Amino acid sequence: MNDFISFTNPADILALIPHTLGEQPKESFVVMTMNGTRLGATLRVDAPFAADPRGYAQTLVSHLSADENATGTLLVIYTDENSPGNSRPYWAHVEALSTELATAEMPLKDAWMVTAHAWRNYLCTDPGCCPDEPLEAITTSNGNAELIYRGSMVTGFTAPEPFTGDAGVRETIKAHTPEGWPGEVDRSRAIWSEALDNPEALTAGRAHELAGAFQHPTVRDYLMADVMTTAPEQFTSVLLGVVLARPDWARVDRAQEIAFELMKATPEGQRAPMLCLIGWLEWLKGKSSFAARYFKLAMDDVTDYRLASLLTELLNRGLVADCARNKAMSYTPTIR
Repeated sequence: MNDFISFTNPADILALIPHTLGEQPKESFVVMTMNGTRLGATLRVDAPFAADPRGYAQTLVSHLSADENATGTLLVIYTDENSPGNSRPYWAHVEALSTELATAEMPLKDAWMVTAHAWRNYLCTDPGCCPDEPLEAITTSNGNAELIYRGSMVTGFTAPEPFTGDAGVRETIKAHTPEGWPGEVDRSRAIWSEALDNPEALTAGRAHELAGAFQHPTVRDYLMADVMTTAPEQFTSVLLGVVLARPDWARVDRAQEIAFELMKATPEGQRAPMLCLIGWLEWLKGKSSFAARYFKLAMDDVTDYRLASLLTELLNRGLVADCARNKAMSYTPTIR
């Protein structure tokens, strides 16, 4: 099967965005880079509201510059701030963005606005030329059908379930927290590897042991790095998104599923490491918006949790993982 999907109209492109981000954006600017006629990276940021147009535009372009192959860009504005007297909200911000993109040699090729009821070309001012289109044109597009056929699902953000177990589990997990000796690290990594290979075999006892292993910072970092089998041995490089070949994305999906299962057995106040793992894997997939939410949940779970703060800083600096920048290595959902 051809790995590329041919998008022939704007509805196809608009259908791709929720699949790429994992959810339907709201009150957002979404910018997609292009390399010739091929789509590249996708960036979602909150709509500017009262933000300074030039500063807002420069921030977006600084993130988009991570795609060194970009030769152009597309913009989609998701908003319900339009009205009969304001048919093109955020126009000053779009003008500033267009100027900054042209300076960065990735000019704006086209733009659309999507509301709760319809979509249309944002740059066109002639209603007779570019009338409002129904949202059904997006969901019934050939591009959306092809994405679904290939196994992509727009599942939305998944919040962890609240802990409903026995309060004594907290001490059990604490008792399983290793001190970081080599033998303990090796045991934790072996249990984690077994779970990644066969998630169905994860027992309640092993779940508590793994939850305890994740409480130790060094052990936690090793366990996170072990998810990526195509990365350097130094887990610092792995955590920064350095990979040598296409990741085993099915293994990544399993790691996230196991982390959610671990949290079912882990009370609040001990969940931050697993939330960081989930968010970091979302970042590797190129879903920075989801990653940011999980890092925020981690810092809510444990005040100022250091790993969550550091990973959030990666997002704030616009750092993109190797595998998210390279189409040949980028994430595709597991088809079951």
